[in-house]
Amino acid sequence: MNRSSLIDAFKTFSPKEIKEFGEFVTSPFFNKNVNVVRLFEQIRKCYPAFEAGKIEKEKVFSRIFPGKPYKDSTLRLLMYYLYELVEKFIAYNRFTSDDLRFQSILLEELHERRLYKDFEKTVETAYKQLDEQTTRDGSYYMYRYMFAEHKLSYLAELYLGKYEKYLTSENLHLFSDNITHYYLISVLKYYAITLNTNYLYNVKADTSVFEQMLKNFNVEQFENVPMIVIYYRVIMLFLTPDDEENYYKLKDLVVKYENQVGHAIGDLYINLENYSVRMARHGKSEFIKESLDVYNLELAKGTYLIHGSMPNSFYTSFVVNACKMKDFDSALEFINKYKTELQEVTREQYYFYSMSFLEYEKGNYEKALEYLAKTKAEEVYLKMDIRLLQCRIYYVLVWNIPLQSLLDTFKKTVQNNKYIADIRKEQYNKFIKYTNQLNNIRYKSDKHALAVVIDDLEKDDYFAYKSWVVEEAAKLYQSLK
Repeated sequence: MNRSSLIDAFKTFSPKEIKEFGEFVTSPFFNKNVNVVRLFEQIRKCYPAFEAGKIEKEKVFSRIFPGKPYKDSTLRLLMYYLYELVEKFIAYNRFTSDDLRFQSILLEELHERRLYKDFEKTVETAYKQLDEQTTRDGSYYMYRYMFAEHKLSYLAELYLGKYEKYLTSENLHLFSDNITHYYLISVLKYYAITLNTNYLYNVKADTSVFEQMLKNFNVEQFENVPMIVIYYRVIMLFLTPDDEENYYKLKDLVVKYENQVGHAIGDLYINLENYSVRMARHGKSEFIKESLDVYNLELAKGTYLIHGSMPNSFYTSFVVNACKMKDFDSALEFINKYKTELQEVTREQYYFYSMSFLEYEKGNYEKALEYLAKTKAEEVYLKMDIRLLQCRIYYVLVWNIPLQSLLDTFKKTVQNNKYIADIRKEQYNKFIKYTNQLNNIRYKSDKHALAVVIDDLEKDDYFAYKSWVVEEAAKLYQSLK
């Protein structure tokens, strides 16, 4: 019984929710089956530990039906009925806690029942609640247009056939403006998500509808709706990456309107982070400091948390950028201070990788390998980061043959992984190619081959750790010279 969906659901309940559910399940309005109540009371005694020995089916059944032989089908049916009540309870709680959704459905019912006096009072209350709300995200405009729709329907019935009484420009704009704002925020938001997914993973989602919409889109028309302008600028981070001014405008907007952004604030900072990281990788060294500024801004405001945890990418990126700035003390302090904020299931992976990266940057290569050996990665890009770090350590330690074997394995991994985006595969493959060439040149002391590699590096676009490859090529050139 401990492995059932019913127990899994109860494990998510707070003590307050357990108490309230007890009142819910005993209410004749929701449940009239006394045996379902008895089943809950037996489960409640085992909350929150739910020890396996105390919640066995046979024991629970005997307490509900003393003296009767165990019948699995009967207990399963009671569990089914109780789980139905659990679903109703959590849905009911969510519904009653959302005042605006409650008001919208109430307006619909009042209109259907022609309770017009209460309808007018409820509309007034609903708009007042919206006006007092600081968040101006998509939901805000969605409810504004829904309330406007309810009001127009009510007025149409009240002034049947007298269109001039309610089809005023004010009422029409109240409806059309808000549905437009809600639509644009939603579309731009998901276009940004699609572009981000296409960049990170090998997903080729069709964006033609979004592209067509942007052709006739004038962002200046919506300066009074910050969320539309914000998501537009997020999209431009991907479509016009060389326009750095767009990044700084977006950053100013996010900081200025953080109270209006609501729950989206974390995602918006992530887009700022990712752009800074991309620019730093492409040789824009000033964005290393910029990315740290964004991270520290998030740490100060507490906006980095997602469902109560620090994202793994935030954790490792902070460490990487702090190390690039040679601020090793801050990197170590951060690693230890925020380790417990990582999700427990992946905590050790990202902790050991971060410690390995720090030790590598400090020149403690054997220590870095010790930490790397403890890192059991599952996420695809963490696996790639581990391979990149391992290759650089092997190269610096002049482990020529192990490095050759590692590069061969790395190449096969990149080629065979269907989730890695093509652009990322190309970047990894260039790192593998050049590192392999430098390793062979060093082994053979081939000056001519090195000159060719250095020339190719100057002409080539960005790839993973290109600056490191260029630096090692320069060192090798001096040693052979």
